[in-house]
Amino acid sequence: MTDSFNSNFLHLNLPSSTGFGVSVAPLVLFSILDHHLRKDDAQPRVIGALLGFRSEDGSEVEVRNCFPLSHNEAEDQQVAIDTEYLAQMYSLHQRINTREVIVGWYSSGVEINENSVWIHEFFANETAPLAPVHLVMDTTLSNDKLGVRSYISSPIGISGGPDQTPGSMFTQIPCEVKYCDVERSGLDVISLAKSNPDSASSLLSDMDNLERSIYQIQDMIETVANYVDRVLDRSEVENNVIGRHLMDIITAVPRIDAGEFEKTFNSHLQDLLMVVYLAGLTRTQLAIAERLQNLV
Repeated sequence: MTDSFNSNFLHLNLPSSTGFGVSVAPLVLFSILDHHLRKDDAQPRVIGALLGFRSEDGSEVEVRNCFPLSHNEAEDQQVAIDTEYLAQMYSLHQRINTREVIVGWYSSGVEINENSVWIHEFFANETAPLAPVHLVMDTTLSNDKLGVRSYISSPIGISGGPDQTPGSMFTQIPCEVKYCDVERSGLDVISLAKSNPDSASSLLSDMDNLERSIYQIQDMIETVANYVDRVLDRSEVENNVIGRHLMDIITAVPRIDAGEFEKTFNSHLQDLLMVVYLAGLTRTQLAIAERLQNLV
């Protein structure tokens, strides 16, 4: 079953700063990109539903999940959405996570057209009485990056045709990618693929992770030291906010002798190597026991 719409709305797109804000989980971005890569060449864009949480006043939206939708867009501004599929997918998702609700919809591409007004109006009925959020992912890689923008819509008193239908204005709102420590680790592993010829990356061992963390800390310390040196020689204007943050960091680190720190670090490193050795030994013993069991 599908819902069809005939749009003669006037569309305006005026970026502005509002009291609204949207945070998006990395999983949502990967799902949208996967949906776009699997679309037909003749299909101009893909759309889907966004699920997540809202603040009590509805101004803050956290997008945690999404699922694709089947739709058709014609040149005469006819839009069809499979509402039965939407209802079934949302019902199945509610069985897994009852707290996540529909908060808006997404589309791939770089622009918002007249059909977006009707699709947004359709999702407004799903999110009523709160306004839906429209997330646009720039899959054309303009400006050499995968841009993500979010919008809300409000009616305006401009005629859209002979029937004097009012128009809608899409206003851009702040959008940021929000992730936890576990997701950050996964993103770090995925980012390693960009420097490999085959665009693939594997999980790092404990020692490789330790080495990578040490190099990252060293780079951050060098960045801070260079900033402090530039401020001291007056080549850069000091920033009181950064200075307070640096002071908080310095006071949070306990004073310890360099030799004692090296001794403690080597001790913990030996403990880590022992754990890695015992894990490998246990894995080998289990493999030998499994083969002996098969022979018996």
